[in-house]
Amino acid sequence: MLVTIFFEDEHEGLYLYMQLKNLLGNKNFARSNSIYIQFTESNALEIGIKKDDPISDMVKPSILRLIARHIIETNEDDWVIHNLEQNFYYTDEDEQQQILTIVQTLLDGENRDIPEILNFPSREEVIIESLNDFFMNQIMFSYESFLQFRLKQYHEQLSKYIECAIDEYKLEQEYQEFVHMLRQLIKEKASLFSVVHLVHQGEDYRLLNEHYYELTKADIKHLISFNDYAKTFSIASELLKLLINLAPGKLFLYTKDEDASMNQTILNVFQERVQILPYSNFEVQKGFGKNGRSIGLDFPG
Repeated sequence: MLVTIFFEDEHEGLYLYMQLKNLLGNKNFARSNSIYIQFTESNALEIGIKKDDPISDMVKPSILRLIARHIIETNEDDWVIHNLEQNFYYTDEDEQQQILTIVQTLLDGENRDIPEILNFPSREEVIIESLNDFFMNQIMFSYESFLQFRLKQYHEQLSKYIECAIDEYKLEQEYQEFVHMLRQLIKEKASLFSVVHLVHQGEDYRLLNEHYYELTKADIKHLISFNDYAKTFSIASELLKLLINLAPGKLFLYTKDEDASMNQTILNVFQERVQILPYSNFEVQKGFGKNGRSIGLDFPG
């Protein structure tokens, strides 16, 4: 069976031919009569594969995967940018690049808990399935036409990834605006404490002053006036609301999970005021857990 792929771009065809040649050489099939590849003067890549042959059956998936990877690596970013411009009207280059980065992380398997893309097959597999239709029989086809007309399922999936990436981008923008607002609030407030120790354990947080005295509800009510607290009513997190009202000059955060979302938000809001330390530092230095008193406040992480 001989499959012939014609290329408008001679350099691309030659590049793909050399990649396939290296693949076969690395797998020690270069001298096998089961596999045949050649690039002709008419800019055609010829791939000969024997039917019902054990070697061919073993190598064919690698050939299809290599071509699929080439298609992704040389076209996908441009397709995303084109889609953003034509279908979602994002023309700012900086915004395009930010969304493109999110698309790439989604396609690479990060944040695959998003329901809209949870059960999608990999885009490699989608392209391989389309290519395999051409490799089932002896056929000649144009590479460019294949890209334009034979990847409908791939492009539909790509559009869904782009939609999800745009949603993530918008959420990130809202988050950055939220963080900026909190930073401004902190700048406007006088620090009620020079130092605050914040201990993160499981889902909860505990607050102590510079003398390692754990603050109670009564302490906090005494420190913060209703008018001050009212300014932060719109903040959903009680922990953030309290920290902003305290506006500590230095915040020591003890945790076993530095990457927890609330810890990252605290770091983003308080910036250079925050020093993150291992949870064990607090236990060892102050015997926390033996003499510490719970303040009875619910500060989920």
